[in-house]
Amino acid sequence: MASKPKRIRSYSDFSLSDLTTLFGIENRQTNLKLTETAKKITPSAWLTESLQKSCKITLNSEKAKSEWLIVPVLTELHESNLEKFNIFSGNSFDVLPEKFLKGRCDYLLNKGQSVNITAPVIGIFEAKDDSLEKWYGQCGSEMLAAQLFNQQHNEPYPIIYGAVTNGYEWIFLRLEDKLLLIDSQRYYLQDLSQLLTALQTLVDFYP
Repeated sequence: MASKPKRIRSYSDFSLSDLTTLFGIENRQTNLKLTETAKKITPSAWLTESLQKSCKITLNSEKAKSEWLIVPVLTELHESNLEKFNIFSGNSFDVLPEKFLKGRCDYLLNKGQSVNITAPVIGIFEAKDDSLEKWYGQCGSEMLAAQLFNQQHNEPYPIIYGAVTNGYEWIFLRLEDKLLLIDSQRYYLQDLSQLLTALQTLVDFYP
């Protein structure tokens, strides 16, 4: 008996091939060199201590890793850039429902300090608990939605950044028009300075 064709309902159903088939988004792995020329960021004592305590807790679910590992890192990033961006967690982001660009984003960054999601959206982060490579399509579809959202609101930003992370490991993505670049370099929680530097490079891209 032939298997049923895959049905796409929202961001979480997208694969990289779906992005190509439905929207012409090609993908390529490359070194994004996020920290090559950036000024090295030193983590605060608060973040270092918070993560040390978190690593003593049993973190055996996506939710736990998100709350205890990812949120402290993003909080530190936000504290260092209070006037630059705001963070939204777990919000629906329905941009083009008829094309399945709808659903919830784990973390969405928009430039400025609005209490609502406004253009320009500059970053999408997805928290996962299994193979990160499996979720490139979801993150890429949310990045595409952010690109379209900005265009709809007269804030055309042709480049959108994103990342997929399990808290311990981060893989960054960059959408340039119709090309999704997947970073060949991985960033790890145990090298917190390098991770923060990469995240700061993302924020600094949008002056």
